[in-house]
Amino acid sequence: MAADSTFEDLVQYNDGFRTQLIGTPEQIAERIAGYRRRGVDLILGGFLHFREEIEYFGSRILPLVREIEAAEHDTVDEPVYAQA
Repeated sequence: MAADSTFEDLVQYNDGFRTQLIGTPEQIAERIAGYRRRGVDLILGGFLHFREEIEYFGSRILPLVREIEAAEHDTVDEPVYAQA
């Protein structure tokens, strides 16, 4: 994925529109899980109101991502690794 990207694709302020990491918590979690399925292991996020939004992200979106990955793990029987 990154090999096909230009510098502008990789380093650009785009408010989540290019990655489509905007929407409901469920939509964002599914998109993050989709990127993980494609081999992406790092997503740089930006938050306008950092304290409130990072807390929301951690409490509402990350648990959904973990649920999706756990469900996929149960059906595929492959390990799911937690990121520190």
